[in-house]
Amino acid sequence: MLSTPMQPTYMTGHSRPVRKVMHNIDGDLLFTCSDDGSACMYDTKLCVRTGVFEIKEACKSIDVTKDSKYLFAAAITFGIYIFKIEDGSKMATLEVNSIMNKQVELDYSDKEFFVLSDEKGG
Repeated sequence: MLSTPMQPTYMTGHSRPVRKVMHNIDGDLLFTCSDDGSACMYDTKLCVRTGVFEIKEACKSIDVTKDSKYLFAAAITFGIYIFKIEDGSKMATLEVNSIMNKQVELDYSDKEFFVLSDEKGG
């Protein structure tokens, strides 16, 4: 049994459907991604948005490194964007030759990641 009852929290930040919600490993940050072309970062104690990562097209999936330094975001048609969480700067873009990217996920060591996508027809 929980010593403190769980309380729902209402947060705003996206104008289109949210596709993924996740905490970092420490639980102090919450990340979301959406069809509105952005990913957001929230402070879980203050319940405020502390960062916005612009992807510029629908974002279907995100993952965060264990040290909370980098955010990986799967843009629906282009590929993967890698952002530095501290200041929101885009570190890299990796083109994935597919019709639709569905998921990005880091391995346990944060040394590799995979992208789940539909191949281009042809």
